[in-house]
Amino acid sequence: VRGLPISSFHINRPGYSIAYDAQHRNPSWVYEHLTSESLKGDVERSNFSFKEDETIPEHLRAVLVDYRGSGYDRGHMAPAGDNHCSLEAMGDTFFLTNICPQSPAFNRGYWNKLEKYVRDLTKESQNVYVITGPLYLPTVEENGKRYVKYEVIGENDVAVPTHFFKVITCEDWQGCKSTKAYILPNE
Repeated sequence: VRGLPISSFHINRPGYSIAYDAQHRNPSWVYEHLTSESLKGDVERSNFSFKEDETIPEHLRAVLVDYRGSGYDRGHMAPAGDNHCSLEAMGDTFFLTNICPQSPAFNRGYWNKLEKYVRDLTKESQNVYVITGPLYLPTVEENGKRYVKYEVIGENDVAVPTHFFKVITCEDWQGCKSTKAYILPNE
């Protein structure tokens, strides 16, 4: 409907599709379709830098300075490591619309291992479908009530997710599918 405010954007890129949530300045979810062929290539991530996504109106997007001095890594939802196939696909993973604030220990540790595990699934599966994103889960306070609380960083109040999810559906060579889901704390 014309004239209504927009706070959610859907973007299709060569390596992934994304729903961007302008309220949190993070993706709501990121979808990838991986195969052993799609992971081939020699494009190196060292050739790229993080960048603002100009497809999102300036007043609704995260900017580079939001992360500066925050203590958080810029964590990929569609990993750069899934996109060695082309310069465009690799470069697209560095848009801040594909990024969430992640604890450095988590991003460089368990999250990195999970990303590698997903890539390894393409060795035994014809297709691997992945949906990844942030969560803002409630905690129980001393008064027994549940609250959704999360930190924000930068002048644009980029939300720091409390958790992340990854749902992986593997399709074998006979067309049989199996699904695995993970919810992991951002710590």
